[in-house]
Amino acid sequence: MDAPMDDRTALTLTLTDLVRRVPGVTDVYSSVPVLVATVSKLSQLVTRRDLGPDLVTLSEVDGELVVAVTIGVGEGLSATEVCREVYDAIAEHLAAGTAPQPASIAVTVGRIG
Repeated sequence: MDAPMDDRTALTLTLTDLVRRVPGVTDVYSSVPVLVATVSKLSQLVTRRDLGPDLVTLSEVDGELVVAVTIGVGEGLSATEVCREVYDAIAEHLAAGTAPQPASIAVTVGRIG
């Protein structure tokens, strides 16, 4: 994905908002490993440039878009169903827009309840 950083940041924010609105999602967590997130935050402090949130992660693997998100699921709900709804929401949003179609969308449950 050769989109400028601003386009990627906008897409990340849009997808994060979209995921938060899926019924059953209680929170959206960073999908970035703690060490990588720490280095990114330090870089932001040094350059005084906000690189945006690391909630819905957009990356490239072999030149193809990969989307990853970690969510909280409400107590008493099917984590599988909520993950499927999140996956479908992301896939439908990307299919309707101009962003490249993802090679994969990974939805992980970080917390239930």
